Amino acid sequence: MSDHIKGLFFDGGSSRRVAATLGLAEGALTVRDDSGAALAGPQPLAQVEVSSRLGNMPRFLRFSGGGAFETADNDAVDALLAEVRPHHGLAHRLESRLRYALLGVVVTLLFIWGGVRFGIPALAEATAFSLSPEVSRHMGDGALALLDRGPFSPSKLADEEQARLRARFAPFIQRVDPALAITVEFRDAEDTLGPNALALPSGTIVFTDQLVQLAEDDEELIAVLAHEIGHIDRRHALRRVIQGSALGLVVMAVTGDVSSVTGAVAAVPVILTELGYSREFEREADRYAVRMLGEASIPVSRFASILSRLESSHRCGEGSESEGGKSDGDNSDEAGDKECAGLEEDSRWQGYLATHPATAERLKDLAP
Repeated sequence: MSDHIKGLFFDGGSSRRVAATLGLAEGALTVRDDSGAALAGPQPLAQVEVSSRLGNMPRFLRFSGGGAFETADNDAVDALLAEVRPHHGLAHRLESRLRYALLGVVVTLLFIWGGVRFGIPALAEATAFSLSPEVSRHMGDGALALLDRGPFSPSKLADEEQARLRARFAPFIQRVDPALAITVEFRDAEDTLGPNALALPSGTIVFTDQLVQLAEDDEELIAVLAHEIGHIDRRHALRRVIQGSALGLVVMAVTGDVSSVTGAVAAVPVILTELGYSREFEREADRYAVRMLGEASIPVSRFASILSRLESSHRCGEGSESEGGKSDGDNSDEAGDKECAGLEEDSRWQGYLATHPATAERLKDLAP
């Protein structure tokens, strides 16, 4: 700061103004005219009222006697105040840089949004593909155990039918990477999920009895199998879990501590039965299925057909007619009413359409 600040002095009793100089000595301010005569002060700076800085507008320093000193040298006033009130300089710097502060807030919000939208998914993908097969197997086995205590019950399909379907699927499964460890299980879910198929991180794919009954031929089931293998190949369930608990699983990936995955196991059934996959994950699995079906010379129309039938089967009032033609006679309306009531009373277990959204859009993409 310069020793003196030039400006104008108003005595407070008239509109007369005088060219003057403001000086600070031993913590007290004094205003003097050009001849050196004191016009105001000396007065301790703490007792002088200093107006706030607003852009480049002149500042006023008001003395107890009613006089006021006006100056446009805002930087000098700030420097003067900083000597006696150190916090003032910082406050002004923050105020004068409000534009940059707001820009910083915007940049921070964009950074957070970018991290959630792109960063965490990218981290989840990298982590999912770096996890050991032991971790995936542990998560899949734990998830299946939870599902067996929840929406699943033992399959009612005959052992011979289960064996026949596994044999039918075997040549198709042999086409995929053996490291995926694809296995097929069957479960009954008549009162919960209905027609559905779930892909667990361990490589286990679960078909419900109702989905088997809904299919018109084995190739439709193979099409669903191809789609679910796509989810496993792209680690979709793992990536969803990691996105929800990124920090813990990243630590697990680094340390190799399988025991730390226990908390994430419980999230897998919720993701598979209620939250579902993102649209992009579904598109990835669909593209995988289309490619695999083409290599096996199975028409993509088989996949489109089973998707359309699944949509119809989950419309309230139509499920009793579409699930393998099992309903008959007077029981049909009663079964339909029961299904509607069940949908209204309990939405905990969502059907295939909930975990596989945008069916109409997917059918359009599958069309030749």
